[in-house]
Amino acid sequence: MAPPRIDQLLATDSDLQPVVAKAREINALANLCTEFLPPELASQVRPANLQGGKLVVLAANSAAAAKLKLLSGSLGDFLVKRGAKVNSVSVKVQPGESAAVAPVAARPTRVSAPTFAVLSELYESLGDSPARAALGRLLAGETQVQPGFEAPPARKQARKRPPR
Repeated sequence: MAPPRIDQLLATDSDLQPVVAKAREINALANLCTEFLPPELASQVRPANLQGGKLVVLAANSAAAAKLKLLSGSLGDFLVKRGAKVNSVSVKVQPGESAAVAPVAARPTRVSAPTFAVLSELYESLGDSPARAALGRLLAGETQVQPGFEAPPARKQARKRPPR
């Protein structure tokens, strides 16, 4: 005889019925959220609880939370039109909740011209070192996003350091 399936066990245990009903309700809300939200945002959020008409949605990071907060009013209206008993949407950040989310690709940063000038001066003042090389790479990357600047030239000679 095959062991009973989990759904059969949950359906027959009267003590678990409220938990099963709540899980089904949150799952239905999750499906509606997925329907409403853009796919890239929907993959980074998940409804976690509904209590007293307040839907709590967890976001995988602060960027997703910020976008979701902007859409929370519209999302609440959408859910109400679909029959959900939601009167507000609360957003919380909980990193690591969305395992399927791909890491965000690093984007080049932009620094102001004065900051670039100060960093270039720092580069020139440093002796040959891993820090100087890293700063040179950083400044070279900045020239790709800020036209008009050239990466600091490579040193022709190593500076002599005073004896210690």
